[in-house]
Amino acid sequence: MDRPSDERRDYLIARIHEALSRDPRVGELELEVSVTGGTVLVSGTVASDEQRRAVSEVVEELLPGHRVANEVALATFPETGEAERL
Repeated sequence: MDRPSDERRDYLIARIHEALSRDPRVGELELEVSVTGGTVLVSGTVASDEQRRAVSEVVEELLPGHRVANEVALATFPETGEAERL
């Protein structure tokens, strides 16, 4: 196992997580991130299509030259029906 490579990958993943959580366009803590070679894979769910697009933008801005595989899905919310009575 190549430790410097593992440490670099862990560092990149931590930087990406921080950027995705702090950037107001995304603001999401629960996304999964992995880095393999020059590809960053991001998966999980967000509330809007704007957030989904912003995931790619944030990663591309942080790591120019890396390929972004954005597999983030939109969260589905059940349709609201009648108000719940308490």
